[in-house]
Amino acid sequence: KAVVSTQSTGMVMDPETQFEQMKEEAFYSMEGLGRLNPEKLDFYVDYLKFQVEHGFYDGDANLNILKLYQFSPDLITRSSIDNVHLVLTKALMQLPNSDYVYCRAQLSQDMIDDNLTKKIDDVATLLETCQFPEFWNVIQEEKIFEMTGFVEAARRFICHVVRLTYKNIEEEFLMQLLGPMEDKSEFMDIVAENNWDHNGDSVFVGHKEEMVEQKEIIEKMPIEVVTPILAIR
Repeated sequence: KAVVSTQSTGMVMDPETQFEQMKEEAFYSMEGLGRLNPEKLDFYVDYLKFQVEHGFYDGDANLNILKLYQFSPDLITRSSIDNVHLVLTKALMQLPNSDYVYCRAQLSQDMIDDNLTKKIDDVATLLETCQFPEFWNVIQEEKIFEMTGFVEAARRFICHVVRLTYKNIEEEFLMQLLGPMEDKSEFMDIVAENNWDHNGDSVFVGHKEEMVEQKEIIEKMPIEVVTPILAIR
């Protein structure tokens, strides 16, 4: 299926429309043996950079970049490792999904041994092992973690972990887990977005039904029904 590009028509599209168009082109490009067509690498890289700039994500297309490097090593240039870093960072933003594991498995040993790849690996480990305060310190060291949506994605994952681990959590501790914020209102916005309840110095992060006190239910039964039961020996 032919997909008309904005470049060929001169049309100016909003980022979301352009993303959907590029996503469709990527989908049809990856059908069958076309997935490993080296001539499409430039398109996939442009698509990746568009996702990075505008905060979109297409994991299948990004993974395909790594597969092309894997099966066509002659495509690898000096700038290829930069694309690898972008793919890994975007994949890491999808936690708790396993995108990062799939992408990491496609890398050559040279790519794995790259210093920034190792740093991204370290950051992934900190997130996956819930060492969140250390995570916030480490990401200050590399510019790639300033990527659009990275902090928000990390906080979504942390909220996911908090929800699975706690019912009530101290406000100060939760703020430490969620990382540096401009002011308290940013914290309160996160509490509201997750439908949590802020109660003084603590935050209830469990399910709403767990807040309801169990009430003793007393069923009133007619005496003529109860009497035969009581008479049984």
